[in-house]
Amino acid sequence: MRGSIARRATLAALVVTLAVPGAPGASGTAPAPAAPMTAANRVAGVAPLAVFFDAVDTQPEGPASPFTWRSGVVQPADPEAAEYVWDFGDPGAGAWRTTGLSRNTATGYTTAHVYEAPGTYTATLTVTDAGGTRRTYRQQITVSAPAGKTYYVAAGGNDGNAGTSPDAPFATFARGFAAVNGGPGRRLLLRRGDAFTTVGVTLTAPGPGIIGAYGEGARPVLRVTGVDGGLIVRAPDWRLMDLELVGPGAAVDQAAAVGYSNVVQTVNALVLRVRSTGFRVGLGNGDWKPIYATPHDGNAWVECEATAEQSGGMYVGGRRLAILGNDLHDMTSTHALRVWQAHKAVIAHNRLWNPGGTRHALKLHGPAHGDGRPETRWVTVADNRVRGRVWSMAIGPQDAENDERVSHVVVERNVTSGEASVQVDLTIWARDVMVRNNVFDGTGAAKYYTAVLVGRRGLEPEPEDVRVVNNTMVRRDAADEFAVIRVERFAARVTLRNNLASAPLCREPAIVGGVAGQGLTQDHNLLTASPGFTDPERGDYTLGPRSPAVDAGAPLVEVRGDFLRTARPRGTAYDLGAYESR
Repeated sequence: MRGSIARRATLAALVVTLAVPGAPGASGTAPAPAAPMTAANRVAGVAPLAVFFDAVDTQPEGPASPFTWRSGVVQPADPEAAEYVWDFGDPGAGAWRTTGLSRNTATGYTTAHVYEAPGTYTATLTVTDAGGTRRTYRQQITVSAPAGKTYYVAAGGNDGNAGTSPDAPFATFARGFAAVNGGPGRRLLLRRGDAFTTVGVTLTAPGPGIIGAYGEGARPVLRVTGVDGGLIVRAPDWRLMDLELVGPGAAVDQAAAVGYSNVVQTVNALVLRVRSTGFRVGLGNGDWKPIYATPHDGNAWVECEATAEQSGGMYVGGRRLAILGNDLHDMTSTHALRVWQAHKAVIAHNRLWNPGGTRHALKLHGPAHGDGRPETRWVTVADNRVRGRVWSMAIGPQDAENDERVSHVVVERNVTSGEASVQVDLTIWARDVMVRNNVFDGTGAAKYYTAVLVGRRGLEPEPEDVRVVNNTMVRRDAADEFAVIRVERFAARVTLRNNLASAPLCREPAIVGGVAGQGLTQDHNLLTASPGFTDPERGDYTLGPRSPAVDAGAPLVEVRGDFLRTARPRGTAYDLGAYESR
């Protein structure tokens, strides 16, 4: 929590040097040497290894936050205002297919990375607090190659084979799964280009284990005929990767293509590059009272695709949750991504495209207050590309009858795109939320459009300490109303600064729509018909040299970079909006 004291710790594998405070841009300040940190949830394992990095120290606060965590990182007094920059030490990781951005870097007090190749890596974190003090930390991660038995399955194989060679594989998925599920540390590889059928299976053998693919060509296909789901994980440290799962479609009320048990805690599972279609829910997990106090922990959903699912692309929850680089699109109903619990999480580089569904592209809520599950807190939502319905992104209770508390969320560098039914792009019913460097594009949205809505939905505590700074809000087509923000009467301590808006064809454009709630602070915001964007028709909202937004902003301790992660300011003062002029 804010103001908590960090206890420094060391591990034998860490690079140990002394941390020296420094202020970026200050005269005569030298770069700070690196100190050890213990931010990784694990420091060794089998490739591909998903590692969750958590720089937020916590101590038990009852059922709402029952876990103790020490990161070895000095805790900023204002964590949402601090800048956390990560280099995972994996320059060969490439770029995200969804955004084209590097997989090797990230921002936020919670993040994650998948190390796909064996080796020794050094992750580096640089934290700059609101006062300008900069500290750097390092931690070593060791990744090893799989060492257990490997079994192969091919459509032309024979179940009478030993299955331990690609030249003599099993013929059926059922036979291969029985082998891999018979003991710890095993791999099952399906031949690319082949298709197999299963009623659905449950992994119970402990990992590290892998179900994946071998050979060249398209991902192997698993056609799932049962109603209880495709691949269910009830054991720790499994990797399910490079597969395509196909369900029977809307005719059958079938569970998820890949999911976790509702009654057994799933730990350190990685679902990587899996595609699902034709299920009730593409990918995800629920929970049940036996594991309320021990939620699913350290699991990662990375570069998966879900489409044409009946009830959403991904439905997930847990602690230390990573949702990275997924493409969730064109659901037949409900949400593209619904996160029902996120006690420390990162949601980044996803394409959440739900124009055909009936609900939001991203729904981030929490468990019912007091039911024994940890609250949704400490979540980084960054670099997503979002297109939803009604509310593109909603942070807070799923309905007015539930007290579902959400707090400490950073929303940065996301891009929304308009859809005819979108009324609000970002709805906030939560506390301690930072919204910075986003682009909210309402072009094509409903005729009454608001970029950001802050309010209280029902039984949860009133929103408090919500900061909306250095965002760009635009609408290029005609509409009746356009508002940068609406603040409902139950909201308190809402700050609106350095935002740039333009809606020249709207009949009633406004910075603040409706009646402002108590405690709204606003300054240095600009609503103009001539914003000086570089190429708005192509969605390029960078600033030209003659833009009125250049050097028009107030200096903010909450913002040290822009949408492109270029340092601010570049000129004599901060620019308005998500971009600094070049």
